[in-house]
Amino acid sequence: MRIPGFGLSGRVPILQHDNSGGKPHQLGILAFETARTMSRLVSLHLALSDAEITRLCCSMRSQGVAYLNSDNHGVLLRVACAEMIDELDAAAADIARLSGVAELPGPMGFQASDLEKKVKKMERYVASTSALYFAMKDLAELEAGERQRAEKWNKWAGADKVDPNSDPIRELINLQQDRVRRLREQSLWTRDLRKVNDLMARLVISLLARISAVFGAVVKELPPVTMRRHGRVEFQPRRQARFAHHHHPNGAGGIFFSGPLVKPAHGNILIRKSGSLIHCTSKQAAGAESWKTQALEPPHNSLGASGLALRYARVEAREELYWMLPVGIRSAVRRKLQGHWKLDDGRNPPGALATGWKEAVEGILEWLAPIARDTERWHEERSFEQQQLSAAPRVMMLQTLMFSDKEKTEVAIVELLVAFSFVCRYKQGEDEDEY
Repeated sequence: MRIPGFGLSGRVPILQHDNSGGKPHQLGILAFETARTMSRLVSLHLALSDAEITRLCCSMRSQGVAYLNSDNHGVLLRVACAEMIDELDAAAADIARLSGVAELPGPMGFQASDLEKKVKKMERYVASTSALYFAMKDLAELEAGERQRAEKWNKWAGADKVDPNSDPIRELINLQQDRVRRLREQSLWTRDLRKVNDLMARLVISLLARISAVFGAVVKELPPVTMRRHGRVEFQPRRQARFAHHHHPNGAGGIFFSGPLVKPAHGNILIRKSGSLIHCTSKQAAGAESWKTQALEPPHNSLGASGLALRYARVEAREELYWMLPVGIRSAVRRKLQGHWKLDDGRNPPGALATGWKEAVEGILEWLAPIARDTERWHEERSFEQQQLSAAPRVMMLQTLMFSDKEKTEVAIVELLVAFSFVCRYKQGEDEDEY
């Protein structure tokens, strides 16, 4: 089954509890993969809070995002919604892979009164499981070091002689083993796989409902949602689109949306006999997946489509950035420098010129640096090597250079490098005049 507008997320299994009285199946080594999925869900829950949604709307109004990406708030919110759905799809796939059991008749989320308490519980699980990972890593290093030291001692002193330094090291290992045992009891390691997956699956449903409530006014593909008693969630396909046009951030036309997100209409908007989970055809399912893919695809004239977003994000490392630029951009920098040099008649004092160019550098960096830093952070957070068990809200794609207009960004970078070059030149001239 799929929930129209949500793609894979609609197939989240809601686990049935085993009442046979058998021994619970502990997560064990799967605790670390489970904690990563859980941290992703908690991070998404925090990103959907009122405070974070307000912060996201503020970032859309920032000079860098508005100038380089789009001032069309409706389209930017569509990108944010698609990215959140994509995150939820990935988490749902992990849960399905870990469980692989039957579904209940309908999706169950958490009641509002229970949601925060369950999320806090998951945060504790993530923190303790992360601590367990590093504790086990430290223990493995201690034990490996002890084995190597013992082998060297036996080789040079003989197996019949007692190593006087073995007791303190053994004591450290025993203490670390106790810490690992304690953390296993506190973490996901000893938790029942079915219960943990049920906890995460119910949070997925609650997050689906929250996404639909927050973005339903600007994303026509999201179905209306109603929370029933005991956390039961009901979805319904939209009968008609609220907005007719959706374009990429750098495209012409489209809708314009500003101000707070519009709340969905109140009242009973469900067909009572439709069932708690809406069935849809394969064609509808394909459409539900395609809107997300289309929203997350950078337009052809963007840095993301050109593969230059991360390279151009290093604007604060200006010398390094220059040599990473395409040949055409470096030529533009040189031509602009030569043009300014020809206009410099040497009459103005170097100090005043340095101050003027410094103000130009600061003016550009004031709006370009934040979006550049967010681009680097966005890539780091999604790099496999950098992934941490962190439940903090993450940078959204709309805050990065992925959707930035390539021509506008390159013009800004050329201006920045030219201004910085003249700051260095006139600053050096000012220092020479002092001598």
